Amino acid sequence: MTIGKINEEKPKKASTSLKLPEQPKSLLRRMVREKLIAHSSENEPFSLMICNRLNQLDAFQIARQNNRLMIYLSFGNEVQTTSFLNVYPVVVPCCDENTIVPVRIFSRNDLESGRFGILEPKQKIRNNPKYHVTPEQLDVVFVPGLAFDTLGNRLGRGKGYYDRFLSQFPLNTLLIGLAFECQIVEQIPVDTWDCPVSIVVTEKRIICPDSENVRDIRQRAKIT
Repeated sequence: MTIGKINEEKPKKASTSLKLPEQPKSLLRRMVREKLIAHSSENEPFSLMICNRLNQLDAFQIARQNNRLMIYLSFGNEVQTTSFLNVYPVVVPCCDENTIVPVRIFSRNDLESGRFGILEPKQKIRNNPKYHVTPEQLDVVFVPGLAFDTLGNRLGRGKGYYDRFLSQFPLNTLLIGLAFECQIVEQIPVDTWDCPVSIVVTEKRIICPDSENVRDIRQRAKIT
Protein backbone atom coordinates (compact mmCIF):
# COMPACT_ATOMS: atom_id res chain seq x y z
CA MET A 1 0.00 0.00 0.00
CA THR A 2 1.41 3.40 -1.00
CA ILE A 3 1.28 6.16 1.53
CA GLY A 4 0.73 9.57 -0.02
CA LYS A 5 2.01 12.91 1.13
CA ILE A 6 1.20 13.63 4.74
CA ASN A 7 -0.20 17.09 5.31
CA GLU A 8 0.89 18.66 8.53
CA GLU A 9 -2.04 19.83 10.60
CA LYS A 10 -2.14 22.08 13.59
CA PRO A 11 -3.17 20.31 16.80
CA LYS A 12 -6.91 20.55 17.34
CA LYS A 13 -8.37 21.72 20.57
CA ALA A 14 -9.32 18.73 22.71
CA SER A 15 -13.00 17.93 22.84
CA THR A 16 -14.64 18.17 26.21
CA SER A 17 -17.06 15.36 25.39
CA LEU A 18 -16.18 11.77 26.26
CA LYS A 19 -16.23 9.42 23.25
CA LEU A 20 -17.17 5.92 24.32
CA PRO A 21 -15.53 2.95 22.57
CA GLU A 22 -17.69 1.30 19.91
CA GLN A 23 -19.43 -1.79 21.24
CA PRO A 24 -18.68 -5.18 19.56
CA LYS A 25 -22.16 -5.57 18.04
CA SER A 26 -22.22 -1.98 16.77
CA LEU A 27 -18.79 -2.42 15.21
CA LEU A 28 -19.84 -5.66 13.56
CA ARG A 29 -23.02 -4.06 12.18
CA ARG A 30 -20.98 -1.26 10.65
CA MET A 31 -18.50 -3.68 9.09
CA VAL A 32 -21.20 -5.90 7.58
CA ARG A 33 -23.14 -2.91 6.23
CA GLU A 34 -19.98 -1.79 4.43
CA LYS A 35 -19.58 -5.27 2.97
CA LEU A 36 -23.18 -5.31 1.77
CA ILE A 37 -22.76 -1.96 0.04
CA ALA A 38 -19.59 -3.22 -1.66
CA HIS A 39 -21.42 -6.34 -2.91
CA SER A 40 -24.74 -4.66 -3.75
CA SER A 41 -24.39 -5.38 -7.49
CA GLU A 42 -24.45 -9.11 -6.69
CA ASN A 43 -27.62 -8.93 -4.60
CA GLU A 44 -30.05 -10.03 -7.30
CA PRO A 45 -28.14 -13.00 -8.79
CA PHE A 46 -27.06 -14.26 -5.36
CA SER A 47 -30.64 -13.98 -4.08
CA LEU A 48 -31.76 -16.17 -6.96
CA MET A 49 -29.10 -18.74 -6.07
CA ILE A 50 -30.30 -18.76 -2.46
CA CYS A 51 -33.91 -19.23 -3.57
CA ASN A 52 -32.82 -22.19 -5.70
CA ARG A 53 -31.15 -23.77 -2.67
CA LEU A 54 -34.30 -23.25 -0.62
CA ASN A 55 -36.37 -25.01 -3.27
CA GLN A 56 -34.23 -28.11 -2.69
CA LEU A 57 -35.26 -28.34 0.97
CA ASP A 58 -38.10 -30.80 1.62
CA ALA A 59 -39.16 -28.95 4.78
CA PHE A 60 -39.61 -25.75 2.79
CA GLN A 61 -41.64 -27.45 0.07
CA ILE A 62 -43.92 -29.18 2.58
CA ALA A 63 -44.47 -26.00 4.63
CA ARG A 64 -45.28 -24.08 1.46
CA GLN A 65 -47.79 -26.66 0.29
CA ASN A 66 -49.46 -26.73 3.71
CA ASN A 67 -49.56 -22.92 4.09
CA ARG A 68 -47.29 -23.14 7.13
CA LEU A 69 -44.47 -20.97 5.76
CA MET A 70 -43.60 -17.40 6.75
CA ILE A 71 -41.35 -15.26 4.57
CA TYR A 72 -40.07 -11.81 5.42
CA LEU A 73 -40.62 -8.90 3.02
CA SER A 74 -37.13 -7.93 1.92
CA PHE A 75 -35.80 -4.40 1.56
CA GLY A 76 -32.48 -2.69 1.02
CA ASN A 77 -29.54 -5.10 0.79
CA GLU A 78 -31.35 -8.07 2.33
CA VAL A 79 -31.65 -11.36 0.47
CA GLN A 80 -34.60 -10.75 -1.84
CA THR A 81 -37.72 -12.78 -1.11
CA THR A 82 -40.10 -11.23 -3.66
CA SER A 83 -39.81 -14.31 -5.88
CA PHE A 84 -41.75 -16.22 -3.21
CA LEU A 85 -44.70 -13.85 -3.57
CA ASN A 86 -46.05 -15.87 -6.48
CA VAL A 87 -47.77 -18.64 -4.51
CA TYR A 88 -50.63 -17.78 -2.16
CA PRO A 89 -51.69 -17.79 0.55
CA VAL A 90 -48.44 -16.99 2.34
CA VAL A 91 -47.64 -15.62 5.78
CA VAL A 92 -45.62 -12.43 6.17
CA PRO A 93 -44.56 -10.42 9.24
CA CYS A 94 -46.29 -7.23 10.26
CA CYS A 95 -44.62 -4.85 12.70
CA ASP A 96 -47.10 -3.51 15.25
CA GLU A 97 -45.25 -0.96 17.39
CA ASN A 98 -42.47 -3.09 18.97
CA THR A 99 -44.04 -6.46 18.15
CA ILE A 100 -43.99 -8.65 15.05
CA VAL A 101 -47.33 -10.23 14.17
CA PRO A 102 -47.51 -12.90 11.42
CA VAL A 103 -50.45 -12.38 9.05
CA ARG A 104 -51.69 -14.42 6.10
CA ILE A 105 -52.11 -12.68 2.76
CA PHE A 106 -53.89 -14.03 -0.30
CA SER A 107 -52.50 -11.87 -3.12
CA ARG A 108 -49.97 -9.17 -3.90
CA ASN A 109 -52.85 -6.71 -3.63
CA ASP A 110 -52.89 -7.31 0.13
CA LEU A 111 -49.57 -5.45 0.37
CA GLU A 112 -48.76 -1.76 0.21
CA SER A 113 -45.67 0.40 0.40
CA GLY A 114 -45.11 1.51 3.98
CA ARG A 115 -42.44 3.58 5.69
CA PHE A 116 -39.20 3.89 3.72
CA GLY A 117 -40.91 2.13 0.79
CA ILE A 118 -40.94 -1.23 2.56
CA LEU A 119 -43.77 -3.58 1.60
CA GLU A 120 -46.18 -4.41 4.41
CA PRO A 121 -49.70 -5.83 4.74
CA LYS A 122 -52.45 -3.29 4.24
CA GLN A 123 -54.09 -1.85 7.32
CA LYS A 124 -57.32 -3.79 6.75
CA ILE A 125 -55.23 -6.99 6.91
CA ARG A 126 -53.14 -5.91 9.88
CA ASN A 127 -56.17 -4.92 11.95
CA ASN A 128 -58.29 -7.99 11.21
CA PRO A 129 -57.58 -10.88 13.63
CA LYS A 130 -58.89 -13.44 11.15
CA TYR A 131 -55.70 -12.90 9.10
CA HIS A 132 -53.42 -13.29 12.13
CA VAL A 133 -51.40 -16.48 12.53
CA THR A 134 -49.99 -17.99 15.71
CA PRO A 135 -46.41 -19.33 15.94
CA GLU A 136 -47.81 -22.85 16.39
CA GLN A 137 -49.37 -22.61 12.91
CA LEU A 138 -45.98 -22.21 11.22
CA ASP A 139 -43.41 -24.91 10.47
CA VAL A 140 -40.81 -22.88 8.55
CA VAL A 141 -39.85 -19.22 9.07
CA PHE A 142 -37.47 -17.17 6.93
CA VAL A 143 -35.35 -14.93 9.15
CA PRO A 144 -33.46 -11.83 7.98
CA GLY A 145 -30.32 -10.61 9.68
CA LEU A 146 -27.30 -8.40 9.23
CA ALA A 147 -24.92 -11.25 10.02
CA PHE A 148 -24.83 -14.91 11.03
CA ASP A 149 -22.12 -17.26 12.22
CA THR A 150 -21.75 -21.00 11.67
CA LEU A 151 -23.30 -21.72 15.08
CA GLY A 152 -26.59 -20.19 13.94
CA ASN A 153 -26.19 -17.01 15.97
CA ARG A 154 -27.81 -13.99 14.38
CA LEU A 155 -27.04 -10.28 14.48
CA GLY A 156 -30.08 -8.09 13.88
CA ARG A 157 -30.47 -4.35 13.56
CA GLY A 158 -30.43 -3.76 17.30
CA LYS A 159 -34.14 -3.31 18.05
CA GLY A 160 -34.73 -6.85 19.30
CA TYR A 161 -37.96 -7.29 17.32
CA TYR A 162 -37.02 -10.64 15.81
CA ASP A 163 -35.43 -12.06 18.97
CA ARG A 164 -38.65 -11.45 20.89
CA PHE A 165 -40.68 -12.83 18.01
CA LEU A 166 -38.59 -15.97 17.43
CA SER A 167 -38.56 -16.86 21.12
CA GLN A 168 -42.32 -17.53 20.85
CA PHE A 169 -41.93 -20.45 18.42
CA PRO A 170 -41.96 -24.13 19.36
CA LEU A 171 -38.46 -25.61 19.41
CA ASN A 172 -39.21 -27.82 16.40
CA THR A 173 -40.01 -24.86 14.13
CA LEU A 174 -37.39 -24.58 11.40
CA LEU A 175 -35.93 -21.07 11.51
CA ILE A 176 -34.02 -20.42 8.28
CA GLY A 177 -31.60 -17.50 8.19
CA LEU A 178 -31.10 -16.07 4.70
CA ALA A 179 -27.79 -14.34 4.08
CA PHE A 180 -25.14 -13.63 1.52
CA GLU A 181 -21.79 -15.27 2.10
CA CYS A 182 -20.29 -11.87 2.92
CA GLN A 183 -22.62 -11.74 5.94
CA ILE A 184 -21.18 -14.90 7.51
CA VAL A 185 -18.72 -13.95 10.24
CA GLU A 186 -16.47 -15.98 12.51
CA GLN A 187 -18.30 -15.22 15.73
CA ILE A 188 -21.24 -13.07 16.80
CA PRO A 189 -21.40 -11.69 20.36
CA VAL A 190 -24.53 -13.11 21.98
CA ASP A 191 -26.77 -12.11 24.85
CA THR A 192 -29.10 -14.40 26.77
CA TRP A 193 -32.15 -13.14 24.85
CA ASP A 194 -30.60 -13.67 21.40
CA CYS A 195 -32.36 -16.43 19.45
CA PRO A 196 -30.31 -18.49 16.96
CA VAL A 197 -31.63 -19.97 13.73
CA SER A 198 -31.81 -23.65 12.80
CA ILE A 199 -29.91 -23.32 9.51
CA VAL A 200 -28.45 -20.56 7.35
CA VAL A 201 -28.74 -20.58 3.56
CA THR A 202 -26.29 -18.57 1.45
CA GLU A 203 -25.52 -18.52 -2.26
CA LYS A 204 -22.68 -21.00 -1.66
CA ARG A 205 -23.87 -23.40 1.04
CA ILE A 206 -26.37 -24.48 3.65
CA ILE A 207 -24.94 -24.08 7.14
CA CYS A 208 -26.31 -26.61 9.63
CA PRO A 209 -25.34 -25.81 13.23
CA ASP A 210 -25.52 -28.46 15.94
CA SER A 211 -29.28 -28.90 16.38
CA GLU A 212 -29.13 -29.80 20.08
CA ASN A 213 -27.06 -26.73 20.86
CA VAL A 214 -29.48 -24.50 18.95
CA ARG A 215 -32.46 -26.02 20.79
CA ASP A 216 -30.78 -25.43 24.16
CA ILE A 217 -30.05 -21.78 23.34
CA ARG A 218 -33.59 -21.22 22.02
CA GLN A 219 -34.98 -22.75 25.19
CA ARG A 220 -32.96 -20.28 27.31
CA ALA A 221 -34.10 -17.41 25.10
CA LYS A 222 -37.74 -18.40 25.68
CA ILE A 223 -37.17 -18.20 29.44
CA THR A 224 -35.30 -14.86 29.39
